[in-house]
Amino acid sequence: MDNQKYLLNTEKVLFTPLEEEGVLYAIEDNKYISLNTTYTSIIQYISEGLVYNEIVAQLMAEYEVEQELCEVQLKAVLADLIAKEYINEFFS
Repeated sequence: MDNQKYLLNTEKVLFTPLEEEGVLYAIEDNKYISLNTTYTSIIQYISEGLVYNEIVAQLMAEYEVEQELCEVQLKAVLADLIAKEYINEFFS
């Protein structure tokens, strides 16, 4: 999973960062989804092309959280975004 890469599914969703938080626009549902700072950071890192282990490192530094807790929570967010088809996963 360390080299797993994620891409924003721009056919389903558009991302707009707004200072510390952000917004996703779900195209098919025609609705805006307000993101908290953590979700915004994750989407931003995905948009920048970071792989899984780089996202973990960035989140650990940004939120001063231990790696195990960071990975558990990141995996839950990624699973949610994948289930909604907002991101796609690839192996690099």
